[in-house]
Amino acid sequence: MLQRALANERKLAAEREKYDCRINDRTIETDGKGNTKKDTAVVSDLFYVNGVAIERTLQKDSKDLSADDQHKQDDHVMKETLKYTDQANAQKEEDKQNQELEDFMVAMMLANGRRENVDGHSVLFYDILPNPRFEAKNLNQHLAQVMQGKVSIDEQTGELIDINVTSVADLKIGGGLVANVHKGLWLHIHNQPRPDGVWLTDFAEGSGDARAALFLHPYFRFKETADNCHLYTATATQVGPVQVVKQP
Repeated sequence: MLQRALANERKLAAEREKYDCRINDRTIETDGKGNTKKDTAVVSDLFYVNGVAIERTLQKDSKDLSADDQHKQDDHVMKETLKYTDQANAQKEEDKQNQELEDFMVAMMLANGRRENVDGHSVLFYDILPNPRFEAKNLNQHLAQVMQGKVSIDEQTGELIDINVTSVADLKIGGGLVANVHKGLWLHIHNQPRPDGVWLTDFAEGSGDARAALFLHPYFRFKETADNCHLYTATATQVGPVQVVKQP
């Protein structure tokens, strides 16, 4: 099922390039007692280059970016676009993302599976349980081993529809220097297919107490939603020879 999902991801990579979505991201950093220390809201545009997602920040805390920040965003987007226009770079990034997903899923144990018909699609539902027999080799796998929750999967494509998991034990790697995740870390991601069969993430959310490269702040809550996704096509035809126009 996982291999089917990865194969479907590769097939849909080019189709995602037809989409542009508006991303609303809110992150709240708190202290150990839950009091808000920082509340940040960011609005971005998301598009794809050879299947790799690229975001351009438009607003921060309901304010348009300054001219200097806009220039920085333009430079960032141009560099990312040029980088992933190279198919080899795009393939390397896609392989990395697919490996992270595979690492996370193989360390989990699925139980109590059932099949239901949802809107004409066969959907598989499972409970996610820690797999104590799996020998974790990296951070993602160690994290997956302390997660418990539920997942639903589109049976035809193998794509994740919804995954909702919570850590049920503390996790320390390298004595807490590499990673320190406390019990109660919560992550929820939902994907949905567009009418043309392309799967896009429409929201992700979570909260918890974690110190690791995956998280920017030890205490956090976040919610990211994608809406106003536009499907577009563009074609260009060169007519006649290229001419250099001299500036007066």
